Amino acid sequence: MRNKNILLTLGLLVVIALVVAGCQSAPTTVEVTRQVEVTRVVEVTPVIEGPVIDVPYKELWAGSAHNAVDTEPFRHWDDAAANPDGVPTSCARCHTTAGYQDYLGADGTEPGKVDAAVPAEKAQGIQCVACHNPVATFSLTSVSFPGKDDEGNTITITGLGDAARCMVCHQGRESKASVDAFIAQFGEGVDPDKTPAPVKNAQGNEVKLGFRNIHYFAAAATLYGGMVRGGYQYDGQTYDSKNTHVAGYDSCVGCHDPHTLKVKVEECAACHEGVASVEDLKDVRMVSSNPDYDGDGDVKEGMYYEIQGLQEILLAEIQKYAKGTAGADITYDAATYPYFLGADAKAYPNWTPRLLKAAYNYQVSLKDPGAFAHGNKYIVQLLYDSIADLGGDVSALARTDAGHFAGDTLPFRDWDEANHTVP
Repeated sequence: MRNKNILLTLGLLVVIALVVAGCQSAPTTVEVTRQVEVTRVVEVTPVIEGPVIDVPYKELWAGSAHNAVDTEPFRHWDDAAANPDGVPTSCARCHTTAGYQDYLGADGTEPGKVDAAVPAEKAQGIQCVACHNPVATFSLTSVSFPGKDDEGNTITITGLGDAARCMVCHQGRESKASVDAFIAQFGEGVDPDKTPAPVKNAQGNEVKLGFRNIHYFAAAATLYGGMVRGGYQYDGQTYDSKNTHVAGYDSCVGCHDPHTLKVKVEECAACHEGVASVEDLKDVRMVSSNPDYDGDGDVKEGMYYEIQGLQEILLAEIQKYAKGTAGADITYDAATYPYFLGADAKAYPNWTPRLLKAAYNYQVSLKDPGAFAHGNKYIVQLLYDSIADLGGDVSALARTDAGHFAGDTLPFRDWDEANHTVP
């Protein structure tokens, strides 16, 4: 029995050995799963619960010309070939937010100048931060104008308050001083009625006498009149000072909403009966402005139309003078730079100093569409003097008002050189 068990055991071992040998002849794949630790960094923006902060007046500003980013004032420099640096320093101050801040020194740079051109793609209107920054909001109260006083000093108006933000740009880029300086390049004693020969500038480039443009929407130059000398003020003449109007409505922000830029017409109606729209303002005529300035016999038409009448007379005199004295026909096109054109529809070629002064004033009267409200008497005086200087008949026209309303006369202008302060 014992031997039988031994045999059975041996047999079983042989079978097991054969099975193992058979298994070894074919490889076996075994799946092994194990855990591997991997470190991953995931950035999650935290959601901060709280009220949504509305930007005050944003919707009002959004519909204004300051946000019209697809218009010429902001898209003029998009051609990279013509403007490789974008908006140049000479333009960035008023056509870009960054340039305006740069000029104020709100970006930490020296105020009073723009240090760097602004890429064209960043000319995205005049944004909130242009006017709402520590400098513009708390420090800016005075503005320097292109005009010069009799000693050649820059004219600066102080105590402007919030309106200073507007006047940094809405002041024009030329003045009597710059027109005189331009003419002076062509020599001392240049004949006022002849086209001077070209001269070389400091860079060696040829310069011809040509038109000078005050630029656009120079409302502050019109409003402050003879104080800032934005128009061409003829020697020997006196001109109205700032148009004071009435308290609270004698500044940019007094009459215009600073965000929509629109005139507060509903507030005008409190004194000016029948005014319900901006167009209605053209019909306003007050007792302080009662002469027939343009000589058409209508003393009830609004000041807008009195100025319009003088503009028509001046343009006719410009054309008469250009053909008869300068020797070439001239036309005016408000939509085509440089506005005064010759027979070939290109820049007028036969400028004389006298013609330039009159044409400059004509442009001053047109490029501020609100001139009839901002400083109508100043504009009347510029147009009248230009007509007279060209030899036009002014016998039927009026330049000034009577008595207490004659703001351009000596009893009211005697103290202008003493910083416009009456002791």
